[in-house]
Amino acid sequence: MSPRSPRFPQLACVNVGATGSAAAPSGRAYIGSVSDDPYDIRTRLVVRRTPGRYAFIGTELVALASSNSDPEYLALINGGPTRGLNERGLAFTWTLAGEKADHRAPEGALSPARFWETVAESCASVDEALALMPTLQRDFSGSLMLADRDGNLALVEAGRQVFHVRERYSRERGGAAVNVNCWLAMQEQAGDPICALDNPAVPNQSRFGRACELLAQLGHRLDLEGMRRILTDHANCERFAGENPWIPGHGYSICNHGSLRPVQLDLAHLGWGSVSAEIIDPVTGVFWYAYGWPCGEPPTHADQLLQERSWGTFIGFPLDGLPAGEYTTITGELTPLAARQVGRLRPWGAAGEHASQPEPALAGRQATRL
Repeated sequence: MSPRSPRFPQLACVNVGATGSAAAPSGRAYIGSVSDDPYDIRTRLVVRRTPGRYAFIGTELVALASSNSDPEYLALINGGPTRGLNERGLAFTWTLAGEKADHRAPEGALSPARFWETVAESCASVDEALALMPTLQRDFSGSLMLADRDGNLALVEAGRQVFHVRERYSRERGGAAVNVNCWLAMQEQAGDPICALDNPAVPNQSRFGRACELLAQLGHRLDLEGMRRILTDHANCERFAGENPWIPGHGYSICNHGSLRPVQLDLAHLGWGSVSAEIIDPVTGVFWYAYGWPCGEPPTHADQLLQERSWGTFIGFPLDGLPAGEYTTITGELTPLAARQVGRLRPWGAAGEHASQPEPALAGRQATRL
């Protein structure tokens, strides 16, 4: 693995969740994320339908080429979801959490791709997921977030040797929460010290603090537009990402424009940033997806590969009725399959349940770069 990378470096991200009294309109539950990776590792949106298992929609991570900035990444991420929503209304997202180096995985432990695939295809609710997940051996460590159609929301801290349910919320016991790339309850016991929330050199502190600040500004109550506001925030973007001692090149803002600020592109030394963003609404069964930076701003440095293709808006993909297959490409296009389903897709603001944004002309985006 690259010497600059943490163990299993994928998903250096921010997650936000809300349910019950903390979600609007009443009765909703949401989880959202920015997916941060080296800019030559991209997400694509897929629908999986396997006989005898629950269908799901979610994002997969794919390298642009077999030779990339983090070569050992491919084996970890290949062929499995990182965020998802299944046909029974179970939704999940997660962030990497640094774990103490002496925590080793048992033989045959699951990569994150295989772990989440198993959960998505097997579990109909948060309760079922929490019963299954501790029994699955894990070769990764993270802060996990789950929600379901009944409005349940759970925060889990899981590693190779530990599993802890940090908090649970419901429609009756509402609440909102934030995950970054460290544990809160288990940090002192099992976490990598460099990732701790009290270390200002690593972006966990700035991103967690800013997300909590925005939650307070929003009255600790989130609708879809509130989720979008948090995931597109740029506070602390001016800090030089090369000073990050854990993942050099990974920046300090939620909508992450990380860069090493090179004069010329060097594929061996790319910045890390938000390569997509997701908002999942398990109650209505819609997976909202934005390729690249959800803010839509243009790149400013040579190592921010492909970010000029950022959508700058979310498109809603309702799982119900969508055929199996790939719906976006790793370079930011809607696929021909998506074009054939364009009448089912939802432009941002079309539902009339959150603040209107400029609505993308979906028909003009069929099988073309957005």
